[in-house]
Amino acid sequence: MNQDLDQTLQQFTEDVKQIYGDKLLAIILYGSAASGEYVEGRSNINCLVLLKEVTPDELKKCTGRLPEWHKQGISTPLFVDPPYIRSSVDVFPMEFLDMKQRYRLLYGQDFLQTLELNLEYLRFQCEQELKGKMLKLRQLYLEKSGSEKQLAAYLAKSISSFMVHFRALLHLKGMSPPHSAEEIFGSLAQIGLPTEAIRRVYGLKHEGVALGPVALNTLFKDYLSEVQSAVKCVEK
Repeated sequence: MNQDLDQTLQQFTEDVKQIYGDKLLAIILYGSAASGEYVEGRSNINCLVLLKEVTPDELKKCTGRLPEWHKQGISTPLFVDPPYIRSSVDVFPMEFLDMKQRYRLLYGQDFLQTLELNLEYLRFQCEQELKGKMLKLRQLYLEKSGSEKQLAAYLAKSISSFMVHFRALLHLKGMSPPHSAEEIFGSLAQIGLPTEAIRRVYGLKHEGVALGPVALNTLFKDYLSEVQSAVKCVEK
């Protein structure tokens, strides 16, 4: 664990414990900061706070701490309570799966460990969102293809959410999705999905790779084609 990140999380945990006392049930770190992929200055620090009950009054208690949390790289936390989790696990199975696959318990109850997910709900959400993102890619290409900078920025921004879908897809295929991006790409190749363009888009985001107009447009077309292959895989 990055020492600076660890100190930031310790301070955040103490802040939340002090604010909510016995109304606090759990604090969970999830995402890249919990899986060893955290890059200081680029990655978000995502936390979920489980309270006995979430109300506007409870939310307001921490608003004064948000500027400092944001300064430290901590995104505005997700506040949930047990009734919300029980009623939402069938609606957001992919998000809960992603948390289960990459999380660290900072305080309290480890409710994610025993959380059960329905595979059919997961398949439906994965297919629905992949198809929606595919349509969005087409729409954004119409709007941004005239600007290399904007198109490259959108491609780089899109890859993070697709990684969540790829992990869900591997789970549906009966595989245990690895944490690192390179291992995920390798696992996708094992089930017959092309990943060359996806890898290059990942490089746009994490390695600052610069492309000329012809290469960028070619990459977009190949990227869209590989996303379509993932959609067909989920449909099956």
